[in-house]
Parts: sequence; structure tokens; C-alpha cells
Amino acid sequence: MKRWILGYLAFAVLILPLAGTTLAQGIPDVRFGIYAYRPDFIMQERYQPLADYLTGRIGIPVKLQVLDQEQMRTALASNQLDFFLTNPSQFLVIRSERSLTGVLATLVRKHDGVASASLGGVIFTTAAREDITSLADVQGKTVATPGRHFLGGFQSQVLELKEAGVDVLRDNRVKLVRSHDRVLRSVLTGDAEIGFVRTGILEELVADDPGLADRIRILNRQNLAGFPYVVSTRLYPEWPIAALPHVNSDVVRRVASALFAIEENYPAALSAGIAGFAPPADYQSVEYLARELRVEPYDELPQLTWGELIGQYWGWLIAVGSLVLLLTGAMLWLRRKKRELAAEQRRLRRLILSWPQPMLMLRGGEFVDTNRSALELLRFVMPQSLLGKDIAAFSPHEQPDGDVSRQKMQRLLQQVALGEVVQVEWVFRRSDGSEVWVDMTLAPVHEQDESQPHVLCSWYDVTRRKEAEQRQRMAASVFDHAREAIFITDLHGLIIDVNDAYVEITGRARADAIGRLPPLPLEEGIGVFASARSHGFWSGEFTSKRQSGEHFSLALTVSGVRDERGAISHFMGIFSDITRLKAQEKELRTMAHYDALTHLPNRVLFTDRMQQVMAQARRHDDLLAVVYIDLDQFKPVNDAYGHKAGDELLVEVAKRMRAELREEDTLARLGGDEFAALIVNITEPAVLENLLARLLHAVSEPVPVAGHLVQVSASIGYTLYPRAEELDGDQLLRQADQAMYQAKQKGRNRYCGFDSAAS
Repeated sequence: MKRWILGYLAFAVLILPLAGTTLAQGIPDVRFGIYAYRPDFIMQERYQPLADYLTGRIGIPVKLQVLDQEQMRTALASNQLDFFLTNPSQFLVIRSERSLTGVLATLVRKHDGVASASLGGVIFTTAAREDITSLADVQGKTVATPGRHFLGGFQSQVLELKEAGVDVLRDNRVKLVRSHDRVLRSVLTGDAEIGFVRTGILEELVADDPGLADRIRILNRQNLAGFPYVVSTRLYPEWPIAALPHVNSDVVRRVASALFAIEENYPAALSAGIAGFAPPADYQSVEYLARELRVEPYDELPQLTWGELIGQYWGWLIAVGSLVLLLTGAMLWLRRKKRELAAEQRRLRRLILSWPQPMLMLRGGEFVDTNRSALELLRFVMPQSLLGKDIAAFSPHEQPDGDVSRQKMQRLLQQVALGEVVQVEWVFRRSDGSEVWVDMTLAPVHEQDESQPHVLCSWYDVTRRKEAEQRQRMAASVFDHAREAIFITDLHGLIIDVNDAYVEITGRARADAIGRLPPLPLEEGIGVFASARSHGFWSGEFTSKRQSGEHFSLALTVSGVRDERGAISHFMGIFSDITRLKAQEKELRTMAHYDALTHLPNRVLFTDRMQQVMAQARRHDDLLAVVYIDLDQFKPVNDAYGHKAGDELLVEVAKRMRAELREEDTLARLGGDEFAALIVNITEPAVLENLLARLLHAVSEPVPVAGHLVQVSASIGYTLYPRAEELDGDQLLRQADQAMYQAKQKGRNRYCGFDSAAS
């Protein structure tokens, strides 16, 4: 085999150049297109020596054209190329759009002395991303790729992730950056979290920048023997070289011979970073990938002709045709049976339709006829809505007595089959979902030679009566079991009945309550019934006494009860014990305005008080100081002894500062280790400075926490009000905050006043 190849190469070297002299006279040049998967200038620099090599071997000028996807499609459509080298995915698309002579050769790349005719995809992120270590972590991340049509730069990674349970096309944001170099740049700059490139790219970039290897992390790294590049996916055949059909066959043979003759030490191979070209590879794995991902040229379903349909599914078509014939025969048989039943149905309908009461006819437990009254009762329009269905189909699952509707009806029909006439109350569900009570009678209708006798069913609507009974039971149940106290009085306000909750809440026995006035507010007790008589009700909250003398709060509503003529004959009162609710409201108000840890006013209450003292200062021309206090070195205490120790420190410091302030002053905790104070009625600056000095001293005293003595200091900033310009509370607090930062910058443990010039 080796001798044959050497002989062929020798023939090519000696004979083909001679034949090329004649051939070159008729062909001005050969146009060789290469797909630009890296910047144009890099591709031009790498592959121009290959074009020069081919020029020398075939005797015809070979012009190299570096093209992107759209440019290559345009050039191929207009026959501006003779040969092209591209990635396998784009080759499939080109092959589906136009005729090709086939693949001449497959590219062989070389790295670190190892040659390979395969490529794959690389999935990478920055080494700093500790949260991205596996394929599952890619879900939902931003992905940078040179383009969707890149086999090694997108499609191989998408298939690998899809089989790992990550749908990149659905769950990830994909950024198309048009080249592999830009993919790396996007990941390193943070524009994308994940990068997709083909094998060999990272090795080329690391060769230019050795420190790059430490800045990225390869995901799903594969250890493949004999493959020289880092890879995250399975391998696919390398780039194919193909010729267009219009190219002279002698030129095609000469180019193929020249390609196979390239050795890895040739300048053209060294420049392109390849080891030469191998015989055409099997690209079925690339076709499988394209079909699996539904990408070009397999993104559309093929058209199926009638001939192909019959050829592929003739068995199914015969089976369907047989079923159609059987169904047709069944329909004809049913039509004959229907005619036989029509005469009997007409006789039954005359009997039923002439009756004004809801009447229906059943056979085998199903409705076979109905009159208009029954349809109206169930609120249906067409008889077909009932026919062929049983009574249970229009009934709730269970009847009010707890029996399952279908089972209960079966028992009743069994009694009717024995010749009995059954009368029972039944609940139906109308078409609109409402329920109706009926008094139902089931009676057998005997005919000679009937295997299944008919049953006459009549209904009488008793819904209003049942609803009235239900309301009475409900009212009695509510009165007896309500957790709110209920009392009923006569027209003069004297109690005539109470429920158990009334006895429980007031502590008064039922016998003691009857004949007396209910608990009413002392100030307007008489007016309660007057208001209820004129407006229909009275509602309010007040404090009353239990029988034991204990005070409790209650919410009371008194309503007038009218008789048939519309006149008020009684009063009904409902009240509930809201003592605990009032206590909770008071506690919530406290929680809303005071800090839970130090019990000092919080920011909300501080803001409200600041508005008040500002208004007071304007009215009385007093001087007000807004003070901002921030503890120094508080975080080390938290870090060293824990948050519980930090809380103890905040409580003690807050207590000390509060002790140094006057009663009319306000100290509040704004959050964390930040406090604010309102100092009012400042007569002279010395008074304020003396007070601030005392605050600094109080804060700096050692505090025992967690078995240790800790010491912190404070940085204090303050501003005065009123000033030359009118300011609101937020502006004053910001000025004090700025002054506090000036105190920190000057060394902490000091106070500073706001200086507008410094800000």
C-alpha cells in the first residue's frame, strides 16, 4: 500500500506539472474560498502559503478568499468559487443547496507533535467562577458563541448539554459575537458567563498569552487518547475541502493530488498549523447532530408525496379503510333500529308532553323522553340534554341524607321493578350549577312483551319550602353556636333572649340577663336604640364591665328587626370581646415606632419628632441641633465575639447616651450602629459642645460583653436649625451625616459641625 502511494505521489510530482502547462493555458485562475472562523487577517496570513503552494503544484494561480457565512453563500450562488474549505455544519448546508463533486479531503491539524483529523467543542468559564463547575451549572447562564452555524463553536456544545439535561436554546441567553477570539474576550470581560469555542482555539491563544490558561476553567474536560487539544464534547470530522461541479475534472484531480502531497514540515502546513490532508472522513455524525438539533439543512420537515405515503403506510391505510367500512355497516344497522324505536317513542311522547307537571320516562334507568316542564325545571333548552342519561347524571354526588346519588337511585329503581310506586325527596343540580329540591314519584309502566319496563317519573318543586326550613335551622344554629355574643330585645331595649357566647363574655347568667338592658356605652346608651330605630342600625366600640367587675373592650352592632309590615318590632345586638385585639394594636403601634433591641425611637418616630421640634424652633426662635452618631470599631466586636455580644454593646451604649441627654431631647437608633439625636433649646454653643463631649466620653467607657471588656468610640456630626436657607428634615439629617464623616476622616472619637464650605 505504501509503495502504491509513493508511486502515485512520484507520478504526480513528475507528470502532473508537465500536463499542467497545457491545462493552465485555458484556465486563468482557481478561486479558493475559506471560512473565516477567526479574524480575516489571521486567516489570510495562515492560509495564503497554502494557496501559494497549490499555485506552484497545479500551475494555475490560486486566489485565496476569506469569507464569512453569508459571503460564502453569495459567492457559491454566483459561481465565484471553485473550491472551498469550511466547517462540517456549513458543508451540509451548502451540499443541500447545490450540487457538489463530493469531499476531496479532510483537514488534519497538528498540535504538540500530535496530528488529528477530528474536532470538538470546548465549554469554558473564568477560573474565578466557583459556582460553575459542571454542565448542570450552565443552565440559565449567558453564553457567548461565534455563531449558531459553528459546529465546534456552538452545535457540538448544545448537543452535549442537551444530553446532560440542559436546553441551551430554551433556558440560556445566547450572545452571537461572530468569532472565537471575541468569545474569549466576552467571557474574560464579564459580558458572558460561559464561552463556546472549537478545539484548538484556546491552544492558539494560550501560545500568544501563556497566562491565559490560569484565567479560565474547562467544563466537562474529556481525556481522549491521541487527541492533542482540550475538549468538552464528543469528536466530529475536521473541515472538508470540496470542489464545485463546474470545475475542470483535471484541475480537481491536480488539487486533490497536491493536497495529499502536503507534508507536515512544508511551509504551507506550518503556517496553517496543520499536518496536511487525509482522505474524506465520514460526516454521518455531523448529519446526526444537525437532525437532532433541527438546524440547517434539517430544520424543516421533508415533503411527503402521495406515492411515498402509500408506499410507507399501505398497511395502516388498509386497516383504516376496513374500520371505515365496519363503522358504515354499524351506522346502517343503528339506523334500522332507530326506525323500530321511533313508533314506540311517539306513543310515549304524546303521554308525557301533554302533562303540565314535570314528567319524564325512563327505560333501563335512562331518560328516553321528557316534557317541556322538566327541561325548564332543570334549566335546559333541548331535550337531547337529558335523553340517554340517568338521574344521577343531574344530581350531586351525594344526597342530603349522605347516600351516594347513583347507588340510592339504583335501589329505588329496583323497588319500582318489583311493582312498587316510590315517593322520595331528591336534590337535582341544574345546568347553571344551582340546586333544586323536588318531591319525586317513580311508578312502573307495564307493557306486554317488554324486557325492560318503562318508569314514569314525576317531579314537584319543593325548593322554597326546603330553603325556608334550612334558613330556620341555620338561624337557630347561628344563634346557639356563634362565638360572638347575640342578644334580642323588645321594642324598649329589654333583653328577651341571649346566646351562650353572651353568658361567657359578660359573665352574667341567662336568667340574670333577660329583662335587663344589654351592655351599652354610658354616654349614649339611650341614643343607641334611637339611632337603630331611625337608621336601621348602630355600631361602635366602648369599654364595659363583666359581672366580676373586670373591664373589657367590645365592638357592638345593634340592628332593628322588622315585621311583615316593615315596622321595627325587635332589636338584635351582636358584640365581640376585642380586649386582646386592642392590646395587640397598642403593641403594634409601639413596634412601629420603637427599636426592638434598644427600645429607643426608630427612624419613623425620629422623623415625626424632628418635624415637631423644627416647627417649635421656628415659632419660638429657638436653636435646634440635629446630631448623627456612628460607633467606631463596632464591626470588629461583632466579628470577634458574635452578634449577640454586639447587641449587648449596642444596648449598653444606647442606655449611656440616653442618660447623658436631657428629658426633652430625643435619641433614636437609625439602624445597625448608627444613632441620631435631637437637642432642643440650645442657648449657646458651649452647652451643645459640653453635651457632645459627654456623649463621646460615655460611649468610650469600656463595656463588659461576652466575658470581655470591649471599648469603642463614636464619630459625631451635627448641624443647627434654623439656618440661613430653609431646609427640611431629610436635608438636616444628611448634613449631620456629612459632618459625621468629616469627624471620621479627622481621626474618629470626635464631633464636627456641618460646614457648608467643606461640603
